[in-house]
Amino acid sequence: MVDTVPDDFSPSLGIADAEGLEKVSDGHIELEGLPNTRDIGGIPAADGRYVKHARLLRSGALAGATERDLEVLLDDFGVRTVIDLRTEEERREKPDPEDGMEGVRFEDAPVLNTATLGVTREGGIKGALKMLRAVQDDPAQIMRDIYERMVLDEASQRGFASFFDDVLDTQEGAVLWHCTIGKDRAGLAAMLLLHVLGASHDDIMRDYEATNRYVASRTEDIMDALAAYHLAGKLDKSIQVINSADPRFLQAALDAIDREFGGLDAYVEKAVGITDEKRDTLRARYLTDDPRG
Repeated sequence: MVDTVPDDFSPSLGIADAEGLEKVSDGHIELEGLPNTRDIGGIPAADGRYVKHARLLRSGALAGATERDLEVLLDDFGVRTVIDLRTEEERREKPDPEDGMEGVRFEDAPVLNTATLGVTREGGIKGALKMLRAVQDDPAQIMRDIYERMVLDEASQRGFASFFDDVLDTQEGAVLWHCTIGKDRAGLAAMLLLHVLGASHDDIMRDYEATNRYVASRTEDIMDALAAYHLAGKLDKSIQVINSADPRFLQAALDAIDREFGGLDAYVEKAVGITDEKRDTLRARYLTDDPRG
């Protein structure tokens, strides 16, 4: 369910109250088939510096990218590495457009699996409905539990460690990482990377919640699909909750990290393998004194 509802049911799921968000700059990249692709450059980081622009991009799945979208990512942003946080099953169903991104290195760093989620994932509308019904009673608590599992599960930790290794291996050009929607797994990867770069808790939360601006319109697609099964009114609340970038979900992950590791610093060191040397390398490569740089 986390970033895994099949695209043939709902291409990008989300819900948000967008009131008051129109003037916020969050690095959103206007693309034709990718609603939630963002450059995290410009976020304040360690020692009064800022994350460099056009070097670190977060996104939903790339399968919907148009030819123009790929040109923008390659030519305007210089993407040279794509890190896919999805499961093998998801990658088979909606593979990245590798043929259209010549010269780009594609890496897999799967975070979570259906066994960890505790759900059975089936293709199409029936599988999506089964997952939605499973969380109908208390969808917010289910999501908090899933976020906790995503940071404590050893397989997920290996995925995050691989993510950092792939970022470190990219010495030139931009890195783009994605899951399905660009909300949960991509959001947690962004949280960890921004923390290592020295971003504040508030700025990390703002980046996480920004997803709500770009996937909210897709909720209508879900409602239309549910209406065909006469379920639109029954599952609306579950959809709205599980597909939001709710700060309570990210906070649940942070609380689990505090409880089990004593804080994010210890977590990225012990669970993800970020040494002082790796941290210094990341900051030297991806931070700048110029907020516009």
